[in-house]
Amino acid sequence: ECEAAAFFAAYTLGLPCFSFRPNALEAAVMAAESSQPDNDIDPLLTNNGIMKILVWLMAPVAMESVKHPQLIQSDPREAEGFLNRLERSDLIDKNDLWWLAEGPEEKEDMLKWAYTEADLLMRRQSTAVKEITERLASGAATVGDCVAAVENY
Repeated sequence: ECEAAAFFAAYTLGLPCFSFRPNALEAAVMAAESSQPDNDIDPLLTNNGIMKILVWLMAPVAMESVKHPQLIQSDPREAEGFLNRLERSDLIDKNDLWWLAEGPEEKEDMLKWAYTEADLLMRRQSTAVKEITERLASGAATVGDCVAAVENY
């Protein structure tokens, strides 16, 4: 379920990855690489890009929280870890990190918003996420099979 949630969120949000287990390091690298001048993808070091990544990181947490009172597979600290990595990076212009100027409450609000959006996305699209979960559980699913589930093929 967590893997399906992560895939569904990344695909529908248009993120350039197909990670089934998102983490802070992978998210930070993806955001930093997207902003390189030689890259052809849309930069993710924008308000929208950062929020999309946070929703992606929270999707497994939201999915698991719906079914289980205690998280086992997902970790809500990955989203905050992503922001912390960006803040500590020497490769990223701190002017791109708007929440630093707003104070610590802004960061906390961003994380709460991302969780809420991920939760809404998972609840509203539970049929598609369930289909991806079933395909992944078969053990033979490919990324294409997962895309087909999202696109209703």
